[in-house]
Amino acid sequence: MFLDKAEFHATFAADVDPEKAAFMLRTPKCRGASAALSGKISEPAWRAKPSWYLIATEDKAIPPDAQRAMSKRAGSTVVEVKGSHAVYVSQPDAVAALIQEAAAGARAQREKE
Repeated sequence: MFLDKAEFHATFAADVDPEKAAFMLRTPKCRGASAALSGKISEPAWRAKPSWYLIATEDKAIPPDAQRAMSKRAGSTVVEVKGSHAVYVSQPDAVAALIQEAAAGARAQREKE
């Protein structure tokens, strides 16, 4: 997975300040994100556990319709936010709210068991 430096801001972080997007491009986490795709799993957690999914509706890296299909397949509780692939930078309050909702939902699920 390679990100074209000239296209990074428009493709990955269009709603992020250009200076911050340039910093993101220089960090090892963004450049090494492909390592996340090579992990091996035996059983996806979403098959047995509740899941939540934040769809970034302005994402140019993973099309929103593909995100909708993935979240539907997983049976996720979905929240849609107008944002780029870097929605965690541009919309941190929305991301935090979803994390809090997921934590509360997981806690409620655990209490039922």
